[in-house]
Amino acid sequence: MRGLMHRHAALCANAVDPLEIAAGLEAQGVTDRVAGGFRHRDVFGLAEELYARVPRGAVRAEAEPPAGQPPAGQPPAGPLPGPRIALHLVPGAICAAGAVLGRAWGPAVVVIAVPLTLAAMLAILRAGPLRAPGRLAAGGALWTCWLLGFAVYGERTLDALSAGGGFAGGLFTPANTAALTAITLAPAPAAWCAHRFAAKARAHLGPSRSLEEFAGAVRPLLAGTLGLFLLAQLALLGAAFTAAGVPVTPVGLAGPAALSLLLFTARLLTVHGFPDVAVAATGTACAIEALALVAAFLHRTPVGPAAIPAVACGCAALALAAYALGVLSRASAHNPTHDLEQ
Repeated sequence: MRGLMHRHAALCANAVDPLEIAAGLEAQGVTDRVAGGFRHRDVFGLAEELYARVPRGAVRAEAEPPAGQPPAGQPPAGPLPGPRIALHLVPGAICAAGAVLGRAWGPAVVVIAVPLTLAAMLAILRAGPLRAPGRLAAGGALWTCWLLGFAVYGERTLDALSAGGGFAGGLFTPANTAALTAITLAPAPAAWCAHRFAAKARAHLGPSRSLEEFAGAVRPLLAGTLGLFLLAQLALLGAAFTAAGVPVTPVGLAGPAALSLLLFTARLLTVHGFPDVAVAATGTACAIEALALVAAFLHRTPVGPAAIPAVACGCAALALAAYALGVLSRASAHNPTHDLEQ
């Protein structure tokens, strides 16, 4: 026990309650089985003993932030400011302007709008609730670009390969440009939902008296967050389709909505320290879409082109959401010291 106290002295000295110690121990791989070796039923019981035996004082006082400021790595508990949300609308605004001007002035506008949209997207991912400094995994950006490209060109490419002809009517249609505009507007509701989830989850750290109690409170919160984002994205898609004069149908909404949910869930996992699983899920969706292209070339596509993105992204999003319900309900994914340890 003395060795354990020494290894985790800073964590125990700075903790405001036993659950914070339990979250830190969990993040460092201490399990209930390890706690059993110290004659405790679970990690929380071990954390309670450490909390009682390790004195708090000078170390904690030095680590505490000034009055009125949140702990390091923890976002403010209040709502996300309106101006910051407005910044997350910039990629969508650029994309919408490019789509409108591109019809009148030709492809040259698209060549300018695409890099501007990507640059704006990268800028907002480096700040605010969607930032994940030092937690990115190889391949994430590539898979995201593929998924976005397939959302725009995929259906028409599948049609062309199946028919053995060219792109009738051109690559860009009101439907795919409206879908892309809605997807590039998604960072605004994504940032709001991510901030709300982080603040409310961390608010449960204090009142919860065990890791199980915390997990039971966070799981429905996460499910509600994913559902709230999906509803917001469906509203954006409906508005974009209506503005472009495109019929709003379940088939037309399914693919872009599934893609948006997949990217949001992947980013949420990345922000909270699980980037490898997020990249694996998006990479799997890309692989399914690539196989669909091969099948279309061989004239053996099992489903309609419009269903491919919905199937690929929908399956990956559901699998990722199920995984997130398990790992994001851990206290270690929300501990204020977690950001410093990763």
